[in-house]
Amino acid sequence: MSGIPGLFLDFLLHPSFHRVVLWWGALAALGIAFLPLTLRLFRGFSDGGYLFSRVLGLLLTSYALWLASSLRLVPFSEGAVLASAGLAALINYSVPGSMRRVLDFLRKKRRVVAAEEYLFLLCLVGWTFLRSLRPELDSIEKFMDLGFLNACLRAEWMPPVDMWLSGRPINYYYFGHFFTAFLCRLTGTPGEIGFNLMVASLFSFAFTLSFSIVFSMLRRVDPQGVRKAVAGGLLAGMLLAGGGTLHPFVYGVALPALKNAGLYAGEVGPYRYWDATRFLGYHPPGNDKTIHEVPLFTFVLGEMHGHSLDIPASLAAVGIGSSMLLSGAPSPGVRFPATEIVSGVLLGATWMTNTWNYPIYLAVLAGAALTIALRRHGMSGRALAEAGLAVFTLILVSQAAALPYTLRFESFTGGIRRVAASSPIWQLGVLWGYQAFFAAVFAIFFVFELRRALRLRVDSAAGGGRALSDGITPSDIVGLGMFAAAVLLVAVPEIVYVKDLFSGEFPRANTVFKITYQAFLLFALASAYAAARIAGSLRSRARRLSAALLFALVAAMPMTYAYWAVPGFYGSPPSSGQYRRLDGLAFLSSGDRTIVEWFRGNVRGQPVILEADGDAYSRYGRISSATGLPTLLGWFGHQWLWRGGADEPNARRRDVRILYESGDAALTRRLAEAYGIRYIVIGTMELERFPDIRKEKLESMGRVVLTHADGSKIIEIAAP
Repeated sequence: MSGIPGLFLDFLLHPSFHRVVLWWGALAALGIAFLPLTLRLFRGFSDGGYLFSRVLGLLLTSYALWLASSLRLVPFSEGAVLASAGLAALINYSVPGSMRRVLDFLRKKRRVVAAEEYLFLLCLVGWTFLRSLRPELDSIEKFMDLGFLNACLRAEWMPPVDMWLSGRPINYYYFGHFFTAFLCRLTGTPGEIGFNLMVASLFSFAFTLSFSIVFSMLRRVDPQGVRKAVAGGLLAGMLLAGGGTLHPFVYGVALPALKNAGLYAGEVGPYRYWDATRFLGYHPPGNDKTIHEVPLFTFVLGEMHGHSLDIPASLAAVGIGSSMLLSGAPSPGVRFPATEIVSGVLLGATWMTNTWNYPIYLAVLAGAALTIALRRHGMSGRALAEAGLAVFTLILVSQAAALPYTLRFESFTGGIRRVAASSPIWQLGVLWGYQAFFAAVFAIFFVFELRRALRLRVDSAAGGGRALSDGITPSDIVGLGMFAAAVLLVAVPEIVYVKDLFSGEFPRANTVFKITYQAFLLFALASAYAAARIAGSLRSRARRLSAALLFALVAAMPMTYAYWAVPGFYGSPPSSGQYRRLDGLAFLSSGDRTIVEWFRGNVRGQPVILEADGDAYSRYGRISSATGLPTLLGWFGHQWLWRGGADEPNARRRDVRILYESGDAALTRRLAEAYGIRYIVIGTMELERFPDIRKEKLESMGRVVLTHADGSKIIEIAAP
């Protein structure tokens, strides 16, 4: 058997597949440990929030250990990871009745639990296999994220040392890398494999949590409409995790078809999947270039950056807020303190994973609290006070949870500015056209349902006896809120942006990227709900089929993106002899790989190493990235961004060159002692970067502990 089927069989049957099983088992175990808490928080969900228990289990358990390590109470170690997981399970099941409640849930909901488990496992195995076709972590910012992950794995105390600026802590949003490291230690998985498994897990979470939210919203509308709920849930997963914007359909399908029919005179070239993320300011060229990525682009590239690592927490915040509204529970802070505490800690984790998301999902939870308060008390001071208390508590808990991180973090942003130029409407239509269609259709539907509900209220008051539940439902309120929030998120970067080191043609690139990424998530959920809700509410079978067909055609347009994105990045499948499975370091040369393995096998802690520095998106800094050992300087541009200026990176760049090329042995030794350098790497990239390298001088500073056939060496500096 050859090709993809043969590779997939090899993937399943190879002994290394046990890592996938262990990874899935660890997530499942963390989920079971947190089912008692999850069933309480997601009482408004028909599936009990079963898969959300994994998010709570991973984030809350890892957060507890992160906090203990940050306060220098417990070091981050394998034993501490196992102890924290066991203690979390003990606490969850120590509440009287917890075990009985969980067993009753698993018995009553066994079919939906089994279905969601199969769906999660299918997504995990499928995307893990896809990553195995090109597992190398050597492009975009994967190099950087691998370094953060390995720095966490190396560290006992938080924050970890910056692997690309020795002696300084990581000054970036690193909690997502920490909980990945937590899972790596729990399963005994090396960082370069755990990285790829986490990418697949993020895809699985994005798909299945979306399914859970929309499935539960639709079941709340029609408890008997299981098929409709399943269809809506699957559509949500496909739109959020597997869809894009209208860009691929417009430029990859529609315009070429019109060109072939002689109805379009413009230029049409081969479609490139990357163009869908670089559209505003690029086509046509302009001075306001932005970034507008979607989750599928992130998953295909195999990125493990803050915006993707926070997807589980983001969807958990949406899920908790939705559950509050669907269950009719009081706002947080009134009778259910667990809701506000857990939500606050999740927001704190978001603050440390992707700070851009913090105000967004704080607003989502605040909106849910306000809606519930208004529903309970009407438009009154009591309702506003109740909602205000809930929001205050969320802010207090979340900021307290993140305080050890915040105290050590140096902001590198420059405040909020007014945009100089906004996006053309037609380009916004290309990016947000299908979502606008579903939003408009749902708004019309909502208005008609609202009018019908008001008429029913009058009829009921007059003794007509018709049920008010035939009108607007809590799920409709949730769907409308999602649409409203998404529209607002698209509008904000058209008005203001956050000033950072991006300038010139890219002043609002990062703002558009980070904010509209969340708009995409909310739009996908709301659009899937709107499609299933409206089609299912029509009375005649012909109308239902017509609406379903129309909505399916519209939803298919953004899902064409996968047709170009997946083969565009992965290309032709590798031959069996070149198949690397999940080895993210397969790109390293033989000499570099030997150096990495030597450090892993012989060095504990985080002593400083010296290797060649380089520019962003290069392979420089590869030893520190692969080992988590700090070097003097890695990617110059990124350190400039993280440190808010170029002074320190410039000074270190100069010193690295002196260390490798200066003939002054005394100066070299003084610099090595000043930076605390313990090991010096001489490899092919050092020889390339420093053509005047002084090997004899460097070897005289200590002893050569490793020599490879290609000339690569490690020198251990002798103690002064």
